[in-house]
Amino acid sequence: MSDSIERSIRTAELSLRMEGFSVTDVCKELCRKLLAGEITLQEYLTQVISGEGKA
Repeated sequence: MSDSIERSIRTAELSLRMEGFSVTDVCKELCRKLLAGEITLQEYLTQVISGEGKA
């Protein structure tokens, strides 16, 4: 993965933590795939909404 994708994910994760939320490793991996163009936004949302991002 590119450094910019990793930086973006880390920045978002830190922001969410400051708001009291947590981000799972599965969700971060889905974000990596989305930002790398490996999955579409619709595929990402389907997996997150179905609960696959909670593991």
